[in-house]
Amino acid sequence: MGTNKTYLPPKDTKEAGEIIRRCKAGESNKVLAELGYTTRKAFSIALLGNYGVRVSEICPTRERVVAESPVPEVIIKTPAIKVRKYKPSHQGKGDPETQVVLLGDHHAGEKTPTYNSSVYKKRLENIYQSTLRINDLHRHLYPIDDLVIILLGDMVHGENPRQGAKLGATECGAVDQVYDLAFPELFSFMKYMRESFKTVSVYGVWGNHGRVSMESPETSNWDNMLYKALAKSSLPDGVTMIPPTDFCQMVNINGFGFLCYHGDQIRMSNGVPYFSQRRHLKDWYFAYDGFAYACQGHFHGDDYLRISSKTKLFTNGPLVSDDPYALAKIGTSTIPSQWTFGVHNRTGVSWAYALTADQAFFPERRECK
Repeated sequence: MGTNKTYLPPKDTKEAGEIIRRCKAGESNKVLAELGYTTRKAFSIALLGNYGVRVSEICPTRERVVAESPVPEVIIKTPAIKVRKYKPSHQGKGDPETQVVLLGDHHAGEKTPTYNSSVYKKRLENIYQSTLRINDLHRHLYPIDDLVIILLGDMVHGENPRQGAKLGATECGAVDQVYDLAFPELFSFMKYMRESFKTVSVYGVWGNHGRVSMESPETSNWDNMLYKALAKSSLPDGVTMIPPTDFCQMVNINGFGFLCYHGDQIRMSNGVPYFSQRRHLKDWYFAYDGFAYACQGHFHGDDYLRISSKTKLFTNGPLVSDDPYALAKIGTSTIPSQWTFGVHNRTGVSWAYALTADQAFFPERRECK
């Protein structure tokens, strides 16, 4: 929609006053959708040009969701699921904790010298098994009944040649990457995790490789389509999937805020841009009224960094290896790994493990001389 076209009623009319009143009441996203605006930016420009009013003057600062065009309700049917009833194994008597697993940069459908769809499935299975082994160890100390899964984007490789999805570098197109590869694997991951946990809560953010094109809206992203397909599928009882409505999600775990985003919002240099990360997170800390932890992917390397006295950052590793795009842009040779950690209701993150997804990337044993 061109911003020079207005859908607003004339200034100083009863209808214009009603629009201002509703925006002040926190309904600006609903109002802009009713008037036919597809983006908050176009609505903001129209308000300023026609009424001389800035959105920041009449809209609550925490109202960030961009309205989407109405779409018909779609239910994605999956085969009948039989999930074994959850029976917790031996658990210690300490304070209960929640386990978290970060999944991201799977680039399902990409093909490199050491990665393809079969390797993707095997590495995801290894993460599943490693997560449960860690869970079993800690359950001897205290109960862990709840699992939070955070999907950090670039779950599929997409088909944008400007981001590495060139002919010969992918096994299939984006539709097959989503519905024939990533969807069934993640659905099974969530399903079988439910057998080991009382609840499984899944949150997602979109990455940059899934962007359909640079001209399309950010929501036109293959990651987003994958998440919505999972949310509309017949998930087992006790499993919830929360798709994103913005580039990030704020996830509350045992009273601690986790700001989750992909990471492409941070401009890269040759290597991980630590200075830029700190600057962005300090700005976001005030914009989102504070958070204890941040979780990101994108940089294809696991890291755990203190940003300030109040905030720490988890940078998740990838599942893909030998990605030429990541090597050229980030300047790193990747090791397939994903984070899992526990969250205590008083002390926050109490333990963390970077799970290596492939034994071929274990360190070599060498005797020191």
